[in-house]
Amino acid sequence: MSENAVSLRPTSEDIRELVQELENAAQLASRGKATKRVCDLFDSSKKVVSWKFQEWDYGKNNIQLPCNARGLFILDDPEKPEIVARGYDKFFNIGEVVSTKWETIEADTVGPYDVTLKSNGCIILISALSDGTIVVCSKHSTGPRTDVDRSHAESGGKYLLEQLKKANVDPETFGRELYDLNITAVAEYCDDSFEEHILEYKGDKAGLYLHGINLNQRTFATWPMEKVTQFASKYGFKPTTYFAIEDVKSLKKFLDECSERGSYDALEVEGFVIRCHSRTNGQDFFFKYKFEEPYLMYRQWREVTKDYITTKCRIFKFRKHKFITNQYLDFVIPILDNDPELCERYMKGFGIISLRNMFLQHYGMSAMEILNYEKVKELELRNAVDFDKVDENTKFLIFPIAVIGCGKTTTALTLKNLYPDSWAVVQNDDITSKDKSMLMKKSLELLAKPNIKCVVVDRNNHQYRERQQLFTWLADLKEEYLPYDTNIKVIGLSFFAADDLQNVRELTLNRVLARGDNHQSIKFSVYGEKKVIGIMQGFINRFQPVAKSKSPDNKFDLIIPLQVSHTDSSLKNAREILHKLNHSYPQLVPSIPSEEEIKEAFTKSLAYKPTIIKHIKEKGNTNPKQRKAVYYSAHIKERQAIIDEIQKAIKSSNLSKRGRACIEKLFDQDKFQPAFHITLSHKSQAKKGTEDQKSNWKNFASRYDKIISTYEEKDENRSSITTADIVKFEIKKLCWDEKIGSIIIDLPEHPVIDCNGQIVPELKAGNAISHITIGILQPGVAPFYSNELCGRVLKGSNEDTWSLDFDCCDQFEAQVRINF
Repeated sequence: MSENAVSLRPTSEDIRELVQELENAAQLASRGKATKRVCDLFDSSKKVVSWKFQEWDYGKNNIQLPCNARGLFILDDPEKPEIVARGYDKFFNIGEVVSTKWETIEADTVGPYDVTLKSNGCIILISALSDGTIVVCSKHSTGPRTDVDRSHAESGGKYLLEQLKKANVDPETFGRELYDLNITAVAEYCDDSFEEHILEYKGDKAGLYLHGINLNQRTFATWPMEKVTQFASKYGFKPTTYFAIEDVKSLKKFLDECSERGSYDALEVEGFVIRCHSRTNGQDFFFKYKFEEPYLMYRQWREVTKDYITTKCRIFKFRKHKFITNQYLDFVIPILDNDPELCERYMKGFGIISLRNMFLQHYGMSAMEILNYEKVKELELRNAVDFDKVDENTKFLIFPIAVIGCGKTTTALTLKNLYPDSWAVVQNDDITSKDKSMLMKKSLELLAKPNIKCVVVDRNNHQYRERQQLFTWLADLKEEYLPYDTNIKVIGLSFFAADDLQNVRELTLNRVLARGDNHQSIKFSVYGEKKVIGIMQGFINRFQPVAKSKSPDNKFDLIIPLQVSHTDSSLKNAREILHKLNHSYPQLVPSIPSEEEIKEAFTKSLAYKPTIIKHIKEKGNTNPKQRKAVYYSAHIKERQAIIDEIQKAIKSSNLSKRGRACIEKLFDQDKFQPAFHITLSHKSQAKKGTEDQKSNWKNFASRYDKIISTYEEKDENRSSITTADIVKFEIKKLCWDEKIGSIIIDLPEHPVIDCNGQIVPELKAGNAISHITIGILQPGVAPFYSNELCGRVLKGSNEDTWSLDFDCCDQFEAQVRINF
């Protein structure tokens, strides 16, 4: 930035033109939409208008914003509007967008590269009106507010006045200089007595850290760091540490070295902001380099602490730092349980750092030492949970390995009848959800109850893939239902050996034919004898006997071999299971029940009548006509991770009582959709959509119709086919009313990626606003209503609607599905 640029001030005509462009952007439905907010000022009768854009619109090549400032305040004066305060242009982390990839930085920027330490507080914009009245803003608001419990602008303003007093500077003199120079001072307000973040700012470290001075104009221009530091010294600001590195190669080397240590000059810092210039036009260009660790771990500790204080439940599923976070919880939970005042302060943002430091001191290691690979291994060995240990807290799952007619349900019910208070049975035929993992979810839900010790997961599991499926679900879902240190022993019931297959075939077939309609999935009167025999033979043909030495059967803690005989084999097998469990796990079966008790339980099990009818799918195509897709969607893999982000957004927000009550129904009444998906194209768009939507539907059909025609199972019961194509997306805004909850997402223009990682250029997202319907809050509301809700939210309507922006930069993945 040239020295002469300091005195330049845009004309009223220039600003009116900018305001008109902003007003036009405010009318847009989604991409490039601007949101305005008229703000009162603390010490003036004048008003300013705060303009903001959707976070995900910055940095997009296909979206032209009127101004890229992140924080823009314009005087509310139609005749003589002025830019009162201006933040930086939105800047991005290394690799976050194309312009911040190392190869782009090397090609498109010139040094020197001013490296500034990234302070960890809340951003404050400081400027002034023509009469010298100081204006202090947070990123998007200023003036008195009643909708929040603490005002960053107000607190920052009070601190500024104290600072000027200590520096013996008259506030009006300071304000007039800001106005005459046409500048906004950009500072980070770091003060643990006001609000704690991740790094510690107490005593002399607390204050307003000045890290930039911007010209109040549309195009971004900022003072060099040398002048910023001089200004900070003159007016009592905390200076921001900075230094220059001449070339990109040296810069990258320096940043990588700091990242390995997680610190700079032995100080914990969140990262750096790097300032340079564009090679083409000389404009100021910023990018940032944030250390992932230890700050990701610190944030995780903060969030799980808040979750525990709120729910008093420590069942969490972690993406990273699983072991050490559980160790942290082991340490802090007794402290939290015995100090309600600490909990109350923590939820208000105080005591976060001191509690974290208490844990680190308890461990005798710094965060980076804990994160060091060798240290983590040492901690694992020293403190790991002993999953071989079996005690009164151990839980048990039992997986049968059988075919239809082996008596597995009768055997399971006999055992449950013996221990009605501590055993449970979950039958696969009772699961009507399309989510197949619901079998394990229901089992773990029961197992999580304090009184339940054992759950029989009643499914045939006659193939390796089915047994592997159960173990995979258990590993993925366990920590959503049970504490991390709960030990689960998995027992297999092998109902017959491979060499007994032919005898079992004849016996089970006779049993099923004799049973008639007393079965949930094989109804003699419905299918007839020939079809029943075909179904039974299919199970026998696909049967894969237990192989203890290979996966997945080597994952069983105990396998109990059983026999299927002509008379009372279920009774005999129940006895055998009891004896084997008593021998191997007396914690589960302390003593063998009497013969009379066993027979009574067996007789009671014979009286069982299925209440849910479930149809078995048959192999082969009985309907040669190809089925047609109803819609194409992206099925989201990480449903729980998104729910976690929803919970974080709600907990860190200041919602009205009514708005909070509506959205918390998702959790309190379990109103989440069983699966999350993004609709990519719907057949209704082929008939009533725009020309683009009609063309898009044809492109989807052209790509996926061949998959439908060649797929093995084209039976009329199939609800969907999952393809190898994927979609990557980001979550941006949670929105809801009393009827429905949705998430507005950010999708690329061409969102579908094939199995080779290549974009499928002919496919687009068909909806005007890409979203996920997360929950139906009012019975009878169709998921399609989400389109209307999201449209209202993006238009700025707040009548009976609520919305929250996500503070999440993670990219999620979904698989493209064909839905019938």
